[in-house]
Amino acid sequence: MRYEITAPHEGDEQLADITFADGRATATDPGEGLLLYLRRHGYTLDPVDDDPPQEQDTENGPPSTKPAGRSAARNKRG
Repeated sequence: MRYEITAPHEGDEQLADITFADGRATATDPGEGLLLYLRRHGYTLDPVDDDPPQEQDTENGPPSTKPAGRSAARNKRG
């Protein structure tokens, strides 16, 4: 999961593997301990949705997640 992090103060700093510029940073999959530290020290953590919304084809309906089937000819035994 990705987070937008806002420090309780402005300025540049480095915490673990997160680099803050003007009090803001983005972190991908920070450890649970680091998340606890940031929350405990007044940092604001906003989860960022990484998955873009899927576009629906209005003619054919929503995209199918069903796997393609085999043709009848492949199932025949010779």
